[in-house]
Amino acid sequence: MRSAGGLQNVPSAAPHHLTVIACAVTVQQRARLSDATRGRAALRVVESIDQLRRSLRSTTDDVDVVVLPPRDSLGGEAVQLIRELVAERPRIAIVAYCQAGSHHSTDIRALAAAGVHQFVFDGIDDSGVAFRAVLDAARRNCAAEWVMQQLAPVVPASLHPMVEATLTAPDVVTNVPTLATALRVHRKTLFNRCERAGFLSPAELVAWSRLALVAHLLETTGCSVETIALDLSYPSDTSLRNALKRYTGHRASEIRERGGVDTVVRALRRRLGEGRTPGSTLHLV
Repeated sequence: MRSAGGLQNVPSAAPHHLTVIACAVTVQQRARLSDATRGRAALRVVESIDQLRRSLRSTTDDVDVVVLPPRDSLGGEAVQLIRELVAERPRIAIVAYCQAGSHHSTDIRALAAAGVHQFVFDGIDDSGVAFRAVLDAARRNCAAEWVMQQLAPVVPASLHPMVEATLTAPDVVTNVPTLATALRVHRKTLFNRCERAGFLSPAELVAWSRLALVAHLLETTGCSVETIALDLSYPSDTSLRNALKRYTGHRASEIRERGGVDTVVRALRRRLGEGRTPGSTLHLV
């Protein structure tokens, strides 16, 4: 699900005070980052990839976003650190701070392959609203990937594209017709796929996928249920609260405190353990 541009439609679920660690090569870059994040993020700037690695290892605070160039002024390469973050700190969103131009395309391809969530380009979109939008997009991409990783062992591989499509645009893919549109297939095709996999209905798969993302946002942000419901196109916050309670057996506050996505995954495992008996389908919202 990682790509240079990917997952643009996942909502940010409202801003909260971010913690950003950035490796900025020039004074101008540091100034632009400071201006763009002022009042919206706790920003720490280091001068080298090695300093960034040490900072990440030593900090006791949660880090939301890392911003780093392909290489620093000392020649340190970012690719290895990116791979380490993907493996060891998968909830940290990664933004590559690159130079524009076709002669930098090799760097961009290598960074994308290593696991960067978003790219920001020096002198183009590294200031003000544009840079903040990149940070938000990176966090959305990272959230969708993290939730997909948690759901993947529970959902048959043949149905993973359905989960990915839902997590990519949870504010748009809210039911079977919109999922079919996103995947460019007929609704009957989705039912057939779930039937062949011996899984729940497409409607339930959409519902569980979206609730897993809700749980992630509850766990990792300070966003209210009202804000999350609005951003993910639930009819109302009451509707979302009722869906959480109906599917997982827990209130939103309990999910926030008891493990977030893990709580939803456990509830989904229980649901699958019940088997598919007549009349067992949940009432969907």
